[in-house]
Amino acid sequence: MDILYISGPGHGAPAMLANCYLEGHYSEIYPDKDRDEAGMLKFFRQFSFPGGIGSHCTPETPGSIHEGGELGLFHIATHTGRAFDNPDLIVTVAVGDGEAETGPLATSWHSNKFLNPIRD
Repeated sequence: MDILYISGPGHGAPAMLANCYLEGHYSEIYPDKDRDEAGMLKFFRQFSFPGGIGSHCTPETPGSIHEGGELGLFHIATHTGRAFDNPDLIVTVAVGDGEAETGPLATSWHSNKFLNPIRD
């Protein structure tokens, strides 16, 4: 399947980082974090630690398209357009607590009314 997983840069970071590591992309960029016991230990110990990686997604996360900010304000609205433009792409969006508190998200919940599941 052709799937795009979208997560806000905030509390969705652990899921994005875990997926990058399990798929092997993280180890391609950071070979000292290989997919063995020693590499996994290094990967875990660097998370949210001074000099390590942030508790939020940062540009250093392989495969991330960093929009900036920590409230992922427009994920559903932005990526509904990706579903419109790419009929064969399945777009999944994880909404974090920061985004859930915004007006843009409240409006975005209505975007499914414009999608046709056969065509989009």
